[in-house]
Amino acid sequence: MSEDFAKNVKTLLASGKGDSKRLREILDSMKQSHPVYMSDYKYVQNLFSEESGKEKVETADVLAGIKLEDPLELLRIRLAEGKITIEEFRDLKKAIVDF
Repeated sequence: MSEDFAKNVKTLLASGKGDSKRLREILDSMKQSHPVYMSDYKYVQNLFSEESGKEKVETADVLAGIKLEDPLELLRIRLAEGKITIEEFRDLKKAIVDF
């Protein structure tokens, strides 16, 4: 599977979009060099196209200089805004970085 696909999955995980358990399982499957099911591929593509198609108006000053493609930056922003706990941050960061 392409590096872009893995990056999309990580971005979705970091942004809190979709089912985090399913997204983690997709990443784990890719880590073990298993093929990704077509249903999972379409699921990620649909979620990612929805995410990238939306105009984000949240904290425009903070997001202005940040590349939204960076999953760790998205996680940091969500933590700073209080949308996730530190434990969730650590779990998601581990899932993203370990891949």
